[in-house]
Amino acid sequence: MRKIILVFLIGIMVIIGFGVFVAFKIASNTNISINVNDNDEEYQVEASYGRAQSRRVLSYIDAQLSKSKQFRHSRMDGDIELDDHTKLYIKTRPGRLIIKINKNDNDSAGVERIRELTEGIKVRLTENN
Repeated sequence: MRKIILVFLIGIMVIIGFGVFVAFKIASNTNISINVNDNDEEYQVEASYGRAQSRRVLSYIDAQLSKSKQFRHSRMDGDIELDDHTKLYIKTRPGRLIIKINKNDNDSAGVERIRELTEGIKVRLTENN
């Protein structure tokens, strides 16, 4: 009889733990805000998201833009020139990202590369992983 009660209590604890885990995963993806400003002179993306997603976002930026892993740092604030001479401004904080690219200072391929990057960031932020 005691074994049955013990197994029952362990089962209840596992179910409650799973429920808390699922609730946390759902809640961690609800604080996502992505604003895009695209005009004749500038393309800008501002994103805020759960701090826990910062590593995923910055690792993705590194994989897409840099061989030197310079974007893995959780805090950056400055102008950057990429290997293809694309110039952009990037500001990162845990849970926050701003990317700006001046269309007059960069060719259309560089601007499109940053557009594709930001679309990929949107995908990574909305994935349920």
